[in-house]
Amino acid sequence: MEQQQFKVRFSVTTKLLLSVVLLLVIIIAFLNLSTIFLVTEDKLAYTYQAQSTETVLVSREFLNMGKRSLDTLRLSLASFDPLKAVNAQQKAGLDSIIGNQTDVLAVQAGLLLTHSGEVKILTETRKSDTLKELEIDADDLKVSSELMKVMAPQLLKQSFTFLNVSKPGRPPLLGIALADLKLKNLQSGMPIAIAYVSLKQFGLEAKASHMTIADREGWVLFDSDPTVFFNKKNILDDPLYSTAVANQLSTGALEYDFQGTKFIGSYVRPGLDLIVLTRVEWRVAMKATYALAERYLLLGLMALAAAIVFAILFAKMLTAPINRLYQATKEVAGGNFNIALKSKAKDEIGALSDSFVMMSKKIQELIQESIRKVHLENELAIASTVQQTLIPPPSYRNDFVHIHSVYKSADQCGGDWWGFFGAKDKMAFMIADATGHGLPSALITASARSCFSVLHKLAQEDPEFSFSPGAMLAYANRVVFDAASGKIMMTFFAGVIDFSSKTFTFANAGHNPPWLFKKQEGRYALKSLVAQGQRLGEAFDVPPYEEKSIDITPDDILFMYTDGVLEGTNATGEMYGKTRVRKVVEAHVGSGPQGLVESLTKEFLVHNGEKPLDDDVTLAAARFLSPEVSTHGPENTAAMT
Repeated sequence: MEQQQFKVRFSVTTKLLLSVVLLLVIIIAFLNLSTIFLVTEDKLAYTYQAQSTETVLVSREFLNMGKRSLDTLRLSLASFDPLKAVNAQQKAGLDSIIGNQTDVLAVQAGLLLTHSGEVKILTETRKSDTLKELEIDADDLKVSSELMKVMAPQLLKQSFTFLNVSKPGRPPLLGIALADLKLKNLQSGMPIAIAYVSLKQFGLEAKASHMTIADREGWVLFDSDPTVFFNKKNILDDPLYSTAVANQLSTGALEYDFQGTKFIGSYVRPGLDLIVLTRVEWRVAMKATYALAERYLLLGLMALAAAIVFAILFAKMLTAPINRLYQATKEVAGGNFNIALKSKAKDEIGALSDSFVMMSKKIQELIQESIRKVHLENELAIASTVQQTLIPPPSYRNDFVHIHSVYKSADQCGGDWWGFFGAKDKMAFMIADATGHGLPSALITASARSCFSVLHKLAQEDPEFSFSPGAMLAYANRVVFDAASGKIMMTFFAGVIDFSSKTFTFANAGHNPPWLFKKQEGRYALKSLVAQGQRLGEAFDVPPYEEKSIDITPDDILFMYTDGVLEGTNATGEMYGKTRVRKVVEAHVGSGPQGLVESLTKEFLVHNGEKPLDDDVTLAAARFLSPEVSTHGPENTAAMT
């Protein structure tokens, strides 16, 4: 026997080295990712907490400043009559109100034309010293008609609004306007007062994040970024702002992407329709995390280098016994089974070496046993081929009958058999099932078939031959008993058609009763052919087999089967059953022997599935075309082969 030579593409040393390196890579990667994840979560929580603190402080400061300023504006509106000119006393009262207010730098009172946004100033009060100190001049204390026209809807809705009146290159200013909605329909204009508040010292605590204060319409009132603050931008498209407006909670936090940059943000809605936002870029907030990841990566590479050196130094020492064992396998592959492999190791490799030596001594025995098994399988294949010749062909037809059958063996050799033969004006049908299946059962079926071959020869040569089914079963019983010595039994059904008398005579030795379908008025009626009789092979002498007869007419159909189809199970152990067989047969009996047998075979194989057959399956159906006897008769039909 030619032995295959195996080539080693990856040695154990290489695999050990790769395994150590891969294990360390996995451990290092796991530690790195775990650490980065934990640090990121911790840093994220810290950032949210810091943002929340800053947002609350700034929003509280801005809200208090706004409330104080609105109180001042209410007193200012109440100090003069907008329908009359402001007198000196009213002017003095207004100056007194502004002088006692620390936030407001100046107040302008007048009338607003809502359709044009123009403001007609009736009186104005300023803190001149404070304005000079802050380097704020008169031009800074003006609200453009365009801005007032934009803010007019807010005034009409809630009587107040916040105005970003800061100009590029000038000190940051916030305008707060308050209107008297009770007099909004005055023909001369709606009374309005505008307070100006300096934001120069505002928001100094917010250094860690980008701080923005906006109104309900998205207009920026304050921003720690001057380019945003002085350009009076609208931030309606900012995801953080949109979330703050849509959310019912007064505070919240969010991770989001905006204009290609990832941010961490928080928001507060303190009141007065104000929204305070703080945000910081993700990469800025996580800078320390990235630095820590780089350090861990460096340490991991150092550990990996040390592991590679360790693996190289010890791999050969650890794998030397395995290399010797591999060389021994090459000897066995070359046909040398006398291996002297000694190992001093007391570990698994040493035990494997001893087992290999014992195995090599038994390989020769296994090879010889395999050769014997192949010879036996070849003999079984030959026996199966021979047995196939004992079964009639699947289809047969002459002027008297149309026959179709199916035979499927559960093993290479089976215990089922069926056949037919004709002589003169008679024709005999037989079907049998030996106990079990396999080679022993096949030998018994061969014996029974030989018996009926002799009976067929006698029927052809002896004019006085009796076509008695009971007598034929008695002969077959002695043959089976002699062949099996009572260890294997066989069920057997034999029936004879007499075309001259138009009868079907039958006897049964314990076999499943065949079915005769008689055609009456275009429909088939089932008749079970039941007769009493002992199985073949149980005893040498048995009581006479009961014979029964039934009339036949053209188009009657005889259906014979073995119990393999009844007791066949599917994957769940459910048997196919006689009820299902009868249902399928009755549904297809009108399609003739071939349609009947093929339909039942197909349904049964679907039920059986992919698993092997439980028992041999034999099905046969015959339609009687014409019972009239010709000069030749049915004797010209084929023999049982």
